[in-house]
Amino acid sequence: MTSTLELLDKEKHQKLKINNQLTNCKHNQTNTAAVTIGELSTLVHEYAIFISKSPSSEQFQLVAILGLKSGENLYLKDNQWQATYLPLDILRRPFQAFVPDPSHLSEGRIAIDVSSEQVGTKLGQALFDEQGNASEYLQKIQKTFAELMSGTEQTQVVLEEANKLQLIEPVTLNIELADQEKASLKGLYAFNKEALTKLSGADLEKAHQSGVLQVSHLLLSSTLHLQKLINWSSK
Repeated sequence: MTSTLELLDKEKHQKLKINNQLTNCKHNQTNTAAVTIGELSTLVHEYAIFISKSPSSEQFQLVAILGLKSGENLYLKDNQWQATYLPLDILRRPFQAFVPDPSHLSEGRIAIDVSSEQVGTKLGQALFDEQGNASEYLQKIQKTFAELMSGTEQTQVVLEEANKLQLIEPVTLNIELADQEKASLKGLYAFNKEALTKLSGADLEKAHQSGVLQVSHLLLSSTLHLQKLINWSSK
């Protein structure tokens, strides 16, 4: 755990407050956010979603594309988020899951990044009351992490099934921006349309029963939002 991350403690952090109105802060200046299957049906209406590999576990995960360059979040404008729905991975910040063993996600604990601009003692949402009980805000954060943990496990199962069916392929997004500038997003994966159309028999049934087909259609439909990012980047 990095030096600015501290395991949440009701005594040590009783006076801390989170200014969750401050959206344009360092930890949100990222061009991807992890997404779980439970969020897909909502997020695909506003974000292009692809597959990547978790840097910690090397397992497949879903990611929403927020920008076309490293550290670029085009959904942030004048401290406002340019979408109705935010990924849970954004909503949980400045908190992080501290998971010593990635194979046992349920045993993880919540840590707080005390270096975040959102963390202070004057403005924002209190974490604990005077008795040391979790505030309503912190209870929402705890619920968010519970959804993230269960959703991450479910997502890994579905994507692993898709990989077994040889439906996932690596992709590089080469994008032409304004003024002949180019952007390249690497390390991504997508569903292979041709492989999907060739599914039949037992494999088709597996893909249907496991949720792979539904997820593949949602991801493929979401790619149209890349054009929105291209338009935003040229402004």
